[in-house]
Amino acid sequence: MREVRIQSFAKINLSIDVTGVDRDGMHLVDMVMHQLSFHDDVNICFERNYSSERMRDEQPFTISVSTNRFYLPTDDRNLAYKAASLMVQRYGKRVGGGKIQIDIFKRIPVAAGLAGGSGNGAAVLHGLNQLWRLNLSLPQLCKLGAELGSDVPFCVMGQAGYNFGLPWKVRKHPLAAACARAKGTGTELETLPALKKPVVIAKPPIGVSTREVYKGIDGCHIERRPDNDLLAEGLEKRDYPLIYEQCINVLENYTLQAYPQVEALKRLMLQSGNAKKVLMSGSGPTVFGIYDSISETKAVCAALRQKGYEAYWTRTTK
Repeated sequence: MREVRIQSFAKINLSIDVTGVDRDGMHLVDMVMHQLSFHDDVNICFERNYSSERMRDEQPFTISVSTNRFYLPTDDRNLAYKAASLMVQRYGKRVGGGKIQIDIFKRIPVAAGLAGGSGNGAAVLHGLNQLWRLNLSLPQLCKLGAELGSDVPFCVMGQAGYNFGLPWKVRKHPLAAACARAKGTGTELETLPALKKPVVIAKPPIGVSTREVYKGIDGCHIERRPDNDLLAEGLEKRDYPLIYEQCINVLENYTLQAYPQVEALKRLMLQSGNAKKVLMSGSGPTVFGIYDSISETKAVCAALRQKGYEAYWTRTTK
């Protein structure tokens, strides 16, 4: 049995704008995503079960997923499982049958707007590419990721640059980056310089439906939208006032109204410590704060936990 462990990083959205709807009813976005050092661990094992080269095409694959979170599905509802199925479908004949075992140690909150599940799926793509010696490029892996979900290609990019055991051609590809601007359905990616800052992420004890939020935003009046050209310029120049000014998530217009618990958390974080920016990530319910020092993040995190919130201190990956 061969195995590889991939760090599956969380992400936050420095900005989100909704720019329209495509022919399939999918909302089109223009947003900036950033990877955090906070991560799950995804262990991928593969054991061949064929006895000869001649029998390769006749051998089946089995996929099993386990996790430390008992309430998570471990069947084809799980993106890690779906990623393994996709790899078997596309490349199984090159490899022959075998057992794929995926063990996910979750730290990232579930259904929280942090791309935890998307990152797990991306990790399986990387892991099987390495275990099966497929020699797929980073753009090829991102293209596969786009078939699984809109956040998966970004997770593929981010993991590439920060999992140092991955193949050299993947790690050193220009797309391997911690920050990117995403357009279209979220899969058209352009790398940006990373923001090097400590961060607190926190969520109330509720879930928020992404589908509900995107459906609801169509009926909202949006007064202020991010200028992602200016945000990209700010990241290039390390102009922090410009960056923070353009950190805007239009989905807050729906979620903060529909879920008062998220609005209360954001208000509390604005009042706690000396946050440079407080914003909801994705469609919620997670809210993050950007700070200048790790000591501030630790203090804010402790205070939020005392009030019953799930909270973590971390930093953006560089």
